[in-house]
Amino acid sequence: MAKCCGPAPCNCRVVAGTGTTVTGNGSAATPYTVSADGAGTTALTVTDTPTVDLTLAGTGAAGDPYAVSAAVILDPTPPQGGTNLIGTGPEGLFVECADVRGCLSAGDGAAYDQATGEISARLSADAGNTVAFGSDGGLYAATGGGAPSVVTAGDTPTANNTVSGTGSAGDPYVVTTDVILDPAPPAGGSNLLQSGPDGLYVECADVRGCLSAGDGITYDSTTGEIAAKISGDAGNTTTIGGDGGIYTPVSSTSVEAADTPSVDVTVTGTGTAADPYQVAAAVILDPAPPAGGTNLISEGPDGLFVECADVRGCLSAGDGITYDSTTGEIAAKISGDAGNTTTIGGDGGIYTPAPAGTALQAADTPTLNATVTGTGTAGDPYVVSGDVIVAPEDNGVEISPSGLLVAPSADAGNRLAFGGDGRLFVPPVPPPEVGCGLQGDGTAASPLEAFPIAGDRPWATDWTCDAATNSTLHCDPNTGALWTPPEHSSAAATIQQNHPLGTPTIGVTGFIIVDSTAWSEGTYTADSLSACRGISFSTRFTGHVELTWPANAQFDLGYAIQINGGALAVRQTHSVLANGPARHERYSFGVSQAVVLPPHTGYVVRVYPAIRVLAGTVTINQWITDTDLLAMTR
Repeated sequence: MAKCCGPAPCNCRVVAGTGTTVTGNGSAATPYTVSADGAGTTALTVTDTPTVDLTLAGTGAAGDPYAVSAAVILDPTPPQGGTNLIGTGPEGLFVECADVRGCLSAGDGAAYDQATGEISARLSADAGNTVAFGSDGGLYAATGGGAPSVVTAGDTPTANNTVSGTGSAGDPYVVTTDVILDPAPPAGGSNLLQSGPDGLYVECADVRGCLSAGDGITYDSTTGEIAAKISGDAGNTTTIGGDGGIYTPVSSTSVEAADTPSVDVTVTGTGTAADPYQVAAAVILDPAPPAGGTNLISEGPDGLFVECADVRGCLSAGDGITYDSTTGEIAAKISGDAGNTTTIGGDGGIYTPAPAGTALQAADTPTLNATVTGTGTAGDPYVVSGDVIVAPEDNGVEISPSGLLVAPSADAGNRLAFGGDGRLFVPPVPPPEVGCGLQGDGTAASPLEAFPIAGDRPWATDWTCDAATNSTLHCDPNTGALWTPPEHSSAAATIQQNHPLGTPTIGVTGFIIVDSTAWSEGTYTADSLSACRGISFSTRFTGHVELTWPANAQFDLGYAIQINGGALAVRQTHSVLANGPARHERYSFGVSQAVVLPPHTGYVVRVYPAIRVLAGTVTINQWITDTDLLAMTR
């Protein structure tokens, strides 16, 4: 490299191979720098779960770090066939009152309005019922007789029943039932039936605002307590008994249990002082959940519970993750494949040590002398350079300040140059100057000769007469001059005829001739043409007609054509067929005739205006014919 590295850019070419990059131009100020691509980058993948959709973006590089995002998956078709009550909005997940109300229904003794969420007492219409709504909206029954009813509470492991009051008008029975949530589940964990600040939750405060109290009911939205509302109207004998139940001292009291899909209510006793009614409620747990798994909610002596151990069996680990269903611990899984340098660091994070130093050495070739300098550190990087080796023999290759050079010799007569693509190019020897009408290069193989327009064919095959005498272009054998016989000619003419519109005299297949004086194109004979050449003959007749006709007239227009004195034949050009109003119109239309004639042949074409009236009458105000004629010898 000492030969090419200086203040100017290096004339040696350094190319990056696989896994390396090269920067700089080889000068002292900007030397070549060879860098190895990063190695040891830890691959990262994500695994979705039935409830969370994970997305991974980025490559993990410093300029493009990994970005992991997650979205909660909501079941569009819940197992029981209903509508999922959880919704998503720009601020997060939600469950609103309107979503919950459709899940509730009323049983015996209660009425429920899904539109408003109002729950009210339902009065029986059976004869003899003394319970009604008082003026203050409470349940009211007139004074009755019989022994007072006794109501006591009966608890279960999942429900705490309380009866308060004495059953009198001033102290009515009040029966309340609270579902028990186990604060300390049997296995010693925390009850998972609650929500946290970073997870899904449905709390009592969320649901209580969906409900309101109607007649016969009192409702505390702060505590969620629902109680019977006893009317304060005069004469009301319904009260809350000493055990907290509704008490009306009538001859007989009937208490029935009304179950729901989630609560089993039981009533025992006869309602007497010796055998009071006992109302108990137990939460119903589904033994066979819809999805076919095991219900995670359990019942213990202190209430309902779901523990970590119950949930851990629902999870499993994918690639790159280890999961212990006994402890619930999720950890990164380090591959045991040979050569893996990734481990768990002292701080518990994933750790991959920096790769070992890279050894780099120069390897020469017959055409390149390679040099490596530097130690490969950030402060002293490897620098790879090379000197191109040029053979000492004469070969046209030389080293210039800007690189290898192959240049044409400056010796006189050298025709070697560079072509438009930058490659070596030897121009062909230019042909001799050739004047108009000549071809060939003047050699024995390609002598100079006349160049006719149809030079790819011998003249003799183009004509019916002798080529030397009658060709369109030939060379005079005495003077060597090119000449064209004077009999080769063409003619063109345009003639206009205004027809006098006399009385029609000739009828042709229903048509009548408007004017019997026709334009003749003339007779072409050997007197006016070359005795050995044919003629190309073409003509076009264009008619300009002005007509007037009454309503519902129908007619056809055309030209009757006669060729060489033969029979007339009408060529129909325009028609008015539909019944319509009276009109005054102008039309233009044309007919053509062309033919190729042999020598010594005459040709005469005549045309006559023709009309055929199918209905009504037609007045011809004007009919002018323009005739275009073109004839040329071949």
